[in-house]
Amino acid sequence: MSGIAELTARRKRGQMIWLLVLVSILVAAAAWLFVNRPWEARPTRVAVETVAPGPASRVLAVNGRVAPAEQVEISATVSGRVVSVAAAEGDTVKAGTVLLVIDGIQQRSAVTQARSQLAAAEAQRDKARTDLERAEGLRDSVSQKALDDARLAVDTAQKEVDRMTSLVEQAEDMLDEYTVKAPFDGTILSRGADPGQVVSSSTPLFLFANLTSLHAEASVDELYASEVRRGLKVAARPAGHTKLIDGEVIYVSPRVDASTGGRLVKIDLPGAGQLNLPVGLTVMLNIVVDERDDVITVPRSALAASDTPAVYVIENGRAVLKPVQYIDWPSDRLMLTGGLSGGETLILDAKQVKAEGALVAARP
Repeated sequence: MSGIAELTARRKRGQMIWLLVLVSILVAAAAWLFVNRPWEARPTRVAVETVAPGPASRVLAVNGRVAPAEQVEISATVSGRVVSVAAAEGDTVKAGTVLLVIDGIQQRSAVTQARSQLAAAEAQRDKARTDLERAEGLRDSVSQKALDDARLAVDTAQKEVDRMTSLVEQAEDMLDEYTVKAPFDGTILSRGADPGQVVSSSTPLFLFANLTSLHAEASVDELYASEVRRGLKVAARPAGHTKLIDGEVIYVSPRVDASTGGRLVKIDLPGAGQLNLPVGLTVMLNIVVDERDDVITVPRSALAASDTPAVYVIENGRAVLKPVQYIDWPSDRLMLTGGLSGGETLILDAKQVKAEGALVAARP
């Protein structure tokens, strides 16, 4: 009997323990329901900012390349075999320095022949002058016709001298074309001919540039091409450098390249020459297309998905949709042109709002 009583007592104690656990669970659940009240609507916590006007700018970020302000491709105006090349890639030379010589033996012969013909014409003119002087000295015994003929012979001989002088100058000028010279002070960027090579007027001999004055060239997408104009300020950072260079837009192409959809712009970089930047180096360009001292801006994430541009603001604890007008621009914050006047509590992420009128509260 004692064994049965002990078993019964154990069973009662176990039932009592389970009963206490159940009561504890029920009490905890009741307390949670009392505190959290899940049947009541609760506001969504959202990140906000107070709308206020202030300074802002629109910046167009594009990549460009360093280019010399003055660059030419040098070619010869004549054809022939290259006799010598006096400049190599990277050489810095003065204006008028001989860069390359083309064989001009035939042209030199033409110059010699023209000079010989000029000398003959000058001798004929001198003889005509002597004959005229003699005729004038014998005026009393020489007919007027003989005098006129002598004067005509001098004029004709002088015209022939003038003609031959012009031919000599032309031949000498043509001979000069066989010697290619530097058009201005600059640096050889590339060389396209070697001694013994036959070249023509279509053969690029040298790419030549003045590297003391550099600028950047970039292509602006046609979506923003109309925003770029001469005189805009630019902050440039060459690849591999941390220092910014102040620049200015100095050229805007009047056309958009149909094949690329880009508009060429050139930016003056006054301080670039001191940095020894190589031609073709990538440079990051921030073109300031608009600066305002007193404008309202909102983050792009604040724009709500609605038929018309709008943002959410908090009014009396609820999300209210406010239509806005803004300047569309590839940036995180957008300039507003209407819709908000300042002082509104703006919800920074419109996706956090389920619908207009939803309960919301500023996140602490």
